[in-house]
Amino acid sequence: MNVWLLSIVGVVSLGVLLEILLADGETSKYIKGVFALAVVLVLVSPLPKFLNKDFDMNEFFGEEITTQTTFLDSVTTRKNSEREQRVLKELKNANFPVQRVRIFYLHNDYEYIDVIKIYVQGSVDETKIAEVVSKKIGCKKDKIKIYVT
Repeated sequence: MNVWLLSIVGVVSLGVLLEILLADGETSKYIKGVFALAVVLVLVSPLPKFLNKDFDMNEFFGEEITTQTTFLDSVTTRKNSEREQRVLKELKNANFPVQRVRIFYLHNDYEYIDVIKIYVQGSVDETKIAEVVSKKIGCKKDKIKIYVT
């Protein structure tokens, strides 16, 4: 990908230089026509890779996709951690002896909560905890599991 972009920049730069150096006349029209053909060839040069049946996007784009995936994973992990902290704070504000809150997602899709595990110390009213958490996050109460330590 980088080689292709560099070749485009090089051809365009060469075209500007050619435009400056060529005098107006009959020959310059032919030279500009040949040069335009060269520009088109440089632009379409990666197409055979796309038409190849064994085409691999990672081979074409390199490590850029991996970097983006890593970045997105870190953002979603931080979002999940902040969500857990908000639920924990809400439960502590409601005077529940909560130690920890963990939220797990269905197939790592952060829009669909699979289960919420709440670890509390001592005996508590589990229905009230489930009510507070359900209201805070907006999930069904049957997805909330409470563990007493």
